[in-house]
Amino acid sequence: MTEQRPLPEHRQGDLLERIQERYGTLRKSERIVADFLRNNAGKRLDSSITELGRTLGVSEATISRVSRALGYDGYPDMKLSLAEGTRNRSSIVNLPLEIDDSDSLISTSNKLASLLIAGLAGTQRMLDAHRLEQAVEALRAARKIVFVGVGGAAAICDEAAHVFMKAGFDATSYRDGYTQTIVASTLTAGDVMVGISHTGSTETVTDALLLAREKKATTIAITSNGDSDVGHAGDVVLTTWSADQQLVPLHGDFLEGRASQLFLIDLLYVGALFRNGDGPATALKTTGEALEKRYRKKRGGV
Repeated sequence: MTEQRPLPEHRQGDLLERIQERYGTLRKSERIVADFLRNNAGKRLDSSITELGRTLGVSEATISRVSRALGYDGYPDMKLSLAEGTRNRSSIVNLPLEIDDSDSLISTSNKLASLLIAGLAGTQRMLDAHRLEQAVEALRAARKIVFVGVGGAAAICDEAAHVFMKAGFDATSYRDGYTQTIVASTLTAGDVMVGISHTGSTETVTDALLLAREKKATTIAITSNGDSDVGHAGDVVLTTWSADQQLVPLHGDFLEGRASQLFLIDLLYVGALFRNGDGPATALKTTGEALEKRYRKKRGGV
């Protein structure tokens, strides 16, 4: 038997990082292999390429393509990296597996930046032009805009309401199910409710969107899972990129998910500004002058 050569030092432990960087370029069948590798990182893989293909329902050629796409010489090389790559990785829930507790802060910063860039790029690639136009048009013409979310998504909703409000839109955000239900029940045709949920499993957001839709308001869902309850409750669904499914949906999530949500909010905001004539520009000038006057007064100026 030929002894497997060890990976060079700079290649050890980077399988998950490679998957993160290249996931968006993989075909559907290849993502099945990539998801398996991510979920089994740090474990010894004894299966032959034939056995693994049979288990996953993909061809040997697909597994070989994934190996090469990730930069390995072949399947045996990738198997070795699978076991070596995460030997001492942290088991902190929802901390990206690419980040190792033995990394220096500079190395961690580089990995975090790569994750954020990959998330934003993936979200941009997944944009549907028609859905985006529908969302922007609904927001541009809205009588009232309501953002709803809980946990980390609630912070995104607050930021969204803040920027739209400064541009002259009637925008608010709500983070508890009780208030979300009340507000949804008062909406009418011409109003818009935007629900944000990374997993798409947030019950209060789903219920609020469904009630708002029942009242003839337009509903927009922002989620990483368009086939989720929140996704189905949206008249328009905008999808954020996610490398894999969250294993613990309600125990926090990855930073790239939030960054992708902010990216979509900013995109919707800019689109609504450009489609609403001089109104937003005038409102931004007015609110800016009011804030400048307020803080100048606090500093003792005239």
